[in-house]
Amino acid sequence: MLLKITSALLTIASLSLPVSTAPVKFDEGLSLVILHNNDMHGRFEETARNSGTCQPKKKNLCVGGFARTAEVIRNFRQAADAGTSPPVLYLNAGDTFTGTSWFSVFTWNISSAFVNALKPDVVALGNHEFDLTPQNLAKFVNAVNAPFVAANLDMTNETVLSKVQKSVVLQIQGYQVGVVGYLTPETVKISLVGNVKFQDEVEAIRKEAQKLTDEGVDIIIALGHSGYEMDKRIAKEVAEVDIVVGGHTNTFLWNGEQPDAEAIEGPYPKIMTQASGKKVPVVQAYAYTKYLGVLNVTFDTTGKLVELSGQPLFLDSSVNQQPDVLELLEVYRPAIDELNNEKVGVSKVTLDGSSSVCRQQECNLGNLAADIHVSYVASVSTDRWTNAPIGIYNGGGIRNTIIPDENSNEVTRGDLLGSFPFGNQVIVITLNGSDLLYALEQMVRSQGETSGGEFPQVSGLRLVLDMSEPPYSRVKEVRVRCGLCDIPSYDLLDVKKNYTLVTSSFLSEGGDGITTFKEKAMNKKVQDLGDLDMIVWYFNNYSPLYPEIQDRIVFVNKGSKSAGVKSKDSFTTVIIGLIISQLLWRLGT
Repeated sequence: MLLKITSALLTIASLSLPVSTAPVKFDEGLSLVILHNNDMHGRFEETARNSGTCQPKKKNLCVGGFARTAEVIRNFRQAADAGTSPPVLYLNAGDTFTGTSWFSVFTWNISSAFVNALKPDVVALGNHEFDLTPQNLAKFVNAVNAPFVAANLDMTNETVLSKVQKSVVLQIQGYQVGVVGYLTPETVKISLVGNVKFQDEVEAIRKEAQKLTDEGVDIIIALGHSGYEMDKRIAKEVAEVDIVVGGHTNTFLWNGEQPDAEAIEGPYPKIMTQASGKKVPVVQAYAYTKYLGVLNVTFDTTGKLVELSGQPLFLDSSVNQQPDVLELLEVYRPAIDELNNEKVGVSKVTLDGSSSVCRQQECNLGNLAADIHVSYVASVSTDRWTNAPIGIYNGGGIRNTIIPDENSNEVTRGDLLGSFPFGNQVIVITLNGSDLLYALEQMVRSQGETSGGEFPQVSGLRLVLDMSEPPYSRVKEVRVRCGLCDIPSYDLLDVKKNYTLVTSSFLSEGGDGITTFKEKAMNKKVQDLGDLDMIVWYFNNYSPLYPEIQDRIVFVNKGSKSAGVKSKDSFTTVIIGLIISQLLWRLGT
């Protein structure tokens, strides 16, 4: 029987189910409604459409939140219990942690409480689940009433995470459904993994899937957090896998007209074809609780996928919110209200911290953060103005857009904590010009293929990028603001000169894979204020603010997601590129 793709959809307002209303005939195969989300990032409460704070006067425009997510999941489960819908399988593809003041204050405790309110059947680990070390992740895992899966993680030397399994097998209407987990090895570079070791996702999933198949498991779902490209690769290369449910890249898959601001990256589901001709659907559901994925599947008696349909649900204000989940918010709200009542200053403009912007191009909140670092160091310097005229922040360190109060334009500590939740120290370092150029190449290496969190937000630099070029040859020009000069101005970067800059402790320790900051930096000096307190200091002293886009980062060719083939990250290639670039720049002066 050929795989049949139907067009059944779900009407949000009525929550009508995109499945047959007749009782399922289980002896003819297994039908399932697979609900899934990923990258919820602490959006326990409903948000504005840009995933920032929901303003009270605009609540009718607010979206998402766990209470709406619970409403939809419970409606589907009630229909299944009544026999008017197939069984429901609800899967969480990781990154519940990090992104709002709610999480920053209550961490794993609030996360486990709200995940338990949704009652997932299986949970995958996301990279941000490791932000608080394996010891605190273990508290979350132990508190959640659901199994966690990650086949490519070796926890032998991190026994506190022994509860995390490679896979779980669920018994559904007489069929064995296996769920195999995976997590990007990039987690080692961007989080605190302790003694956890990572293996290649494809090989680890293949090994576990083959084991499950040998044990008689009928259907295998890969559930994980490695990004859309890896999701598609798993679907194409692991013969035993029937469905892939992913996360990490906040990929928005949709059929039909775009429902809101999110750009559609492909159909829902994306169908991958294996060498055997087998069709495997791949799904993600964007992020921030704004959507809930709904995938309807039917397998025949041999475990072959024969029919599917689906569409993410846009959880807008027409979707009700479950009262008990709203009540759970009130348990934690007093501490959040205290943060939100602490006014730190005024912004006359929206401070754009959206991942779709700050991880791919200049954003005004990134400009502000980098400027603040430079400004603070200059304020405590005894030099003429500063010896550290450059600021570099990573776009992934900015977690939220800040919309000032619509009446007063005030910004609160809670707003800032939601945008800068990591508690980084601020570090002054010195780099040779060739190393600075290479660090910038590292920071734009993934652009064109993924939306990497390493993309730079800068102060005191003017960059010209060509994203159609292969990685490590994309930085075409760098102009650098002078330090210890009478009148600050910009000159072409000199690969032989040393430059002092301000950055975060995360980057200075090689975070996001920017190894140059860790391996080549000289004269590291930790500042007395962390990044959040430094930003609060600036708001206190320099409001009102109105940071703008200033063409600090200019693209001569933005390329495409398939642009270029990664060049070898070799010393020779880098040095040749540096020399040629310097010669060209000097000829141009």
